[in-house]
Amino acid sequence: MFDRRLILLATPRQIGVLDWRPGRMHWLGEYTPTTEGLAGFRALLARHAHLPTRLVVDTVDEDYRSEILPHVQGRARGELLARKLRQVFRNARFTGAWRQARETTGRRDDRYLLAALTDADWLTPWLAALDSARVPLAGIAPLALACQHLLAALRVQEPHTLLAYRLNNRLRLSYYHNGLLRFSRLIGGETPTPVPGNAADEIAKTQLYLTGQRILPREARLHVVLFDPAGQLDNAQAPLNADPAFSTRLLDLPTLAAALRIPDDFLAATPELAPLAALAGEPLLLNLAPPELLQAHTLFRWRRGLHLAATGLALSGLVFTGTLWLQAQSHLDQAASIETQVHRADIAHSRLVQRFPALETRPGDLSRSLDLAAQLQRPPFDIAALYQPLSEALTQHPDIVLLALAFDATPAGPLIVLEARLAEFDGNFRQAMARIDSFVATLATRPGIRQTEKTDSPVDTSPTATLRGETLRRSQPDDTRFKLRVEVERP
Repeated sequence: MFDRRLILLATPRQIGVLDWRPGRMHWLGEYTPTTEGLAGFRALLARHAHLPTRLVVDTVDEDYRSEILPHVQGRARGELLARKLRQVFRNARFTGAWRQARETTGRRDDRYLLAALTDADWLTPWLAALDSARVPLAGIAPLALACQHLLAALRVQEPHTLLAYRLNNRLRLSYYHNGLLRFSRLIGGETPTPVPGNAADEIAKTQLYLTGQRILPREARLHVVLFDPAGQLDNAQAPLNADPAFSTRLLDLPTLAAALRIPDDFLAATPELAPLAALAGEPLLLNLAPPELLQAHTLFRWRRGLHLAATGLALSGLVFTGTLWLQAQSHLDQAASIETQVHRADIAHSRLVQRFPALETRPGDLSRSLDLAAQLQRPPFDIAALYQPLSEALTQHPDIVLLALAFDATPAGPLIVLEARLAEFDGNFRQAMARIDSFVATLATRPGIRQTEKTDSPVDTSPTATLRGETLRRSQPDDTRFKLRVEVERP
């Protein structure tokens, strides 16, 4: 699953491993910084090296500062924060900045929480094991940040909240303003936590410190949430409630298990997984890991992004292919339905035709008969009127001898084709062509003549014609034969 990850809880004395996925988690055990413990931890990482990992640290060597910085973005913000972290925490390797809010007045600057691990040498063997196994480390977060998500799961609404969390014989006091981490301290170190009475005193001292540092307003009432799986903080509730500056709430395991959706017996067996489970599915708001430790996780994100993109393309291709297949099936079904309908229509038509009475003639014969009747109904041509323009032109040119005459009726109109020659010819073809052209021009000007075209002449005047003839033979009148194609208007 893409959301599966390892959550590590590291202290100077041990490291615990939680295998988490949405709706399911498994506690993989705890390992000490001994030779056997490191070997077991490396073996565990070898089996889960493909999972992204978050490291949660619980140590007294941590520091928190609240700063108001100018509102900048992009590269300028990164340079500003890097310079501020070096200024505040000097040479600390594990530092981080979290932009929590923006001021509503003045320049509207940004409010940051700066955090650092002032001494993290004890983390070196664990980080070396992660690096050798090429585990994609997503980040390093303080336990107080995980507890912030724990309060969010409990739906704590008070603006000023102090979580007193007793874990591994140590007491952690974390202050949250409007649900956001502002300060945290761990009491106990390698020695057991003081008795419950002293726990109430430590809470009161923390309240005075927060007030003195102007982190907590003087008139604010501090809401204290007490959580101790062993029940040793129960006696601290009464003295705190006696002070009007405090209001307390005792958190029990069943309530916390219901808020985190964890079985009661599972949480009772491993109470340290409560903040880890609360942080697992949330974004890492405060990351103390230096960039060089996050390179494997960057590669993991690129690789997972490519896998997701490839999977998305494959699914899109399958959906597209399925859609086309369904459309093709629909078209095939429609074609089959249409073919069935046509077949039924042909059968119905055949049955209907069989009921028709027998015909003496075929439908084609009837059509030809109708066409012939339409032609017979047309008025006949007036042949005398058609030949009248030709007769007048021949009268004006008595030197033209008519040899042949043909008549045809075309869809465009009546057509006359005539063949003629000159009555007399002395061998002068230029003069002969002039006489023929004069006749053609006279014929073209007669009323009723639509177009006159010379289809054959004694002399071929086209540019592509080849010059040929005989110089010894005497010219005859038949050498002046020509043909005309005359289109006549229908009278």
